[in-house]
Amino acid sequence: MRKYRRNLPSCQKGQALILAIFLVLATTMTAVLMYNNGQTTSEKTRLVNAADAAAYSGAVFVARSLNFLAYTNRAMIANHVAVGHFVSYVSWLRYVEDSISELDKYTKFVPYIGQAVAYVEQVMEYLKEGTETVAPFIVQGADALNKIMHTAQKFSQVTMNGVMSPATTLKFRLMDKVVKTYDPNIRVNYKKDIKNEGGGITALQVGTDIAKTLQYIKKYKAGDDKGRMKKMVETSYDISRPWIVGDRGWKVNLVAFKLQKSGSTSHTLTKNDSDWKAKDSLVYKWWTVKGWKSTVVADGEASATEFADDYKGIPGYYDLRKTGKDAAQTLNISALATMPIESTRFMELMGMKSGAQRLAALSRAEIFHDRPEKGFTKFKKGEYSNLYNPFWQVRLTENQVK
Repeated sequence: MRKYRRNLPSCQKGQALILAIFLVLATTMTAVLMYNNGQTTSEKTRLVNAADAAAYSGAVFVARSLNFLAYTNRAMIANHVAVGHFVSYVSWLRYVEDSISELDKYTKFVPYIGQAVAYVEQVMEYLKEGTETVAPFIVQGADALNKIMHTAQKFSQVTMNGVMSPATTLKFRLMDKVVKTYDPNIRVNYKKDIKNEGGGITALQVGTDIAKTLQYIKKYKAGDDKGRMKKMVETSYDISRPWIVGDRGWKVNLVAFKLQKSGSTSHTLTKNDSDWKAKDSLVYKWWTVKGWKSTVVADGEASATEFADDYKGIPGYYDLRKTGKDAAQTLNISALATMPIESTRFMELMGMKSGAQRLAALSRAEIFHDRPEKGFTKFKKGEYSNLYNPFWQVRLTENQVK
């Protein structure tokens, strides 16, 4: 039997090839899509890490700046109080030399004792003259050192403000330098990005944090701060308070005679005037039928302005704009890091394009003041934020944007 083979029409040939092409295209598009998603996710992760590093680094720098201000405030107070101690010492030294000089008038004819007193008087005279010679260098040196530290505070405040600033013209851009170690194409806290990326909430967080940072501290002058610095100076006397405020004295009371030694140092610290004035004296009193009479046996005086005409003590300092319980107890640093989508090696195949021009990541760090318990157990628990104790620390925190 003859077999017949039915031939298919030529128009039906190659249909499997069309299906295969569609499958290849679909597979290719799926592969490209997966590749693009993988690249975007990888770059997004790197961008988030860069934003975290920028926020943390910026916060660390600001915290160190605040600690620097605290250290220099304490140092200026210590230098100023040291001048007060030195002025008190000069006054006391002059009083002692004057006392021995008076004593020598009555003992110079007494064998041995007169010679000993004369020798002590000569030694005290040399000591007083030597002290008076070096006094201008000590007082002026302490005053100049405080002026240098206050100038350093000004530079610290400017650079601290520049850490988070979005101004592209600002030379000091620490956070921008940090993110560029991850990728040269990444930038942080640019005005255009703050406005365009992430919506209004992102702009609000970054803008609020920038404004708060710029307004967090303020420059003050002693005497123009409601007496806050003067109070801090006087609080720092601690165990030397009796020597400064007027207890470097003694007295001897007999029936008809009294011998009283007194000594004190006054402190002036205002916007335009700063000085230490010390006075020591020995007063002899005797009783008569008309009452007690007295005479000054010996005395000594000294002042800071005696050795430095333009003595400022503390020329100025930085403190929180609002202090104590009214102060903002934390400070936040935000970093909005962005990078162009082209840097992610995004494949634009068959019309596929990214919906965004730049990838963005927002991170936030918190600066807080926390006094350690070790070594401070005698103090009450907790302490308001301030610029006198260098206990500023940093940690990453959540964004306001959810």
